[in-house]
Formats: sequence, C-alpha cells, structure tokens
Amino acid sequence: MKPGWQPREPDPELEAEMLRRLMVRLGVDEARAKSMVAADQRTDRAKLARSADGAGAVVLEEAFDRAWRRVGLALDRVGFTVEDRDRTQGLYFVRYVDPDVTKKDGFFSKLFSWGSSSDKDKEAQRYRVLVKAGNGSTSLVSILSNEGQADVSPVAEKILGLLNEQLK
Repeated sequence: MKPGWQPREPDPELEAEMLRRLMVRLGVDEARAKSMVAADQRTDRAKLARSADGAGAVVLEEAFDRAWRRVGLALDRVGFTVEDRDRTQGLYFVRYVDPDVTKKDGFFSKLFSWGSSSDKDKEAQRYRVLVKAGNGSTSLVSILSNEGQADVSPVAEKILGLLNEQLK
C-alpha cells in the first residue's frame, strides 16, 4: 500500500486530535489547545424532521447564506448532478440515480439495444432541493418533485438521509 491520503468516513474524534496536534505544533500551549478543541465540540448541526403534511426535511442550525453553500457542497460530495440552481428561490435542480432500483431490462434486451441512451440516463430522476430560511438562525432543506410539489416518496427520504449525513 502506497503512502498518501486514504478516503474514509468522517471521524470527529480523530479530526479533533489532529487539530489539537497541529495547534501544538504551531506554538499553542498543549493545555490551551485541549481546552480550545473541547470547547469547539458541538452537537450535530443538522437533524431530520417531518412537516405536518408528512414530507421530510433537514433542519440546519445555520442562516440561509451558510446553509445554501453547505447544501451545494453536500450535493457535490454525495454525487448528485446539479443541473441548475436558483439562489433567489433557494432551489437546486438535481438528477439522482437510485442505486437500489433494479433494472427491468434483461440480458438480451441490453445486448440488442443499439443506439439507445445509456442506463444512467434511463434511471435518472429529476428533483428540486429547496433551501429556505427558517426562524432566526435556522434553515430548512426539503425535497420537491420535478414539478415543484413536496415529495414524500422513499427516494426523497433517502436523499434527505444522504444530505443529513453530509450536513451533520
């Protein structure tokens, strides 16, 4: 195995320890570095919620400007294709391919389907990710269908779960 950066799941404890070591290396007293890192340990900044109509949402403990930026970064990290965005309305227009959907085409239909579009184009569904300011310093992220209606499907719940994991 060659040395270098290895991708892995976020580990807040390891990140805090690396931050503490970096602070000590840059000249901060070790006791002060420990207290500063401990003071910065926060609870999750995002949590799943449900509205009265049954649609899911992610509640962010941040103002709209910061929430807009973080949602855009989370969409990139998760692998969504962002086709367009409208910041004034708080909308991201995305395409999502659900990896759990089984393909209906059989072996022979794939073998003899010359000139057809790729499998990804067939499976991609369009959604809108709405980021709107809540009360005070919170923001609400919800999933809308391509037509702009609240989406309560299992795929929308999965999208919210993926975003929640990235936004914590």
